[in-house]
Amino acid sequence: MKYVMTALALAALCVPAFAAGNPDVQIYISFDQTGAGAREHYYTMVPYTYFSAFVCVTGLDMGFTGVSFALTDVHTENPGMFQFAPVFSTPFEVQVGDVYTGISVATGTCRTEEVVVVGELGMFPVMEGDICIEIKDYPAFPRWVVDCHQPYGEVDFYCVFQNGTIGAGVCPVGDCPDPVEDTTWGGIKALYR
Repeated sequence: MKYVMTALALAALCVPAFAAGNPDVQIYISFDQTGAGAREHYYTMVPYTYFSAFVCVTGLDMGFTGVSFALTDVHTENPGMFQFAPVFSTPFEVQVGDVYTGISVATGTCRTEEVVVVGELGMFPVMEGDICIEIKDYPAFPRWVVDCHQPYGEVDFYCVFQNGTIGAGVCPVGDCPDPVEDTTWGGIKALYR
């Protein structure tokens, strides 16, 4: 009986961990200069022209209050390409950590937009180049997105939809599931009968 009660207690503790409200949350880089979060993942730099890369989150069924991530340090990896180190900013009240080693950004209000822009990396290049802005895991809170459950938000885990490619840079492919992967071969053959 002791083992049955222990198993039930463990199950009760584990169920809330999988009950978060944003099971399909995605994060991506966009170069949409309006900051609206449109999915523009490629950009061609023009020397001496300021531009920004936006970190966007989507798939927020239960809203959003915070996220943790890191970005490639493009200034260190591409010496001489920028007039000064790119500057990261966020529209949210709370910013803890460094964007290159791991950062958490959070807001005190529930955000429910289809796409939430969580940060902007502003850059001023002095030459053309091919680089990748890759979304990486924050070691302390890997891939955490906090939803709007009350009284405390619950944690979801995002997938990377797309990294940001500048010029002919080579970026790792995102790791979000492809809807085609969920279809069986029999289902695909049935479409053509």
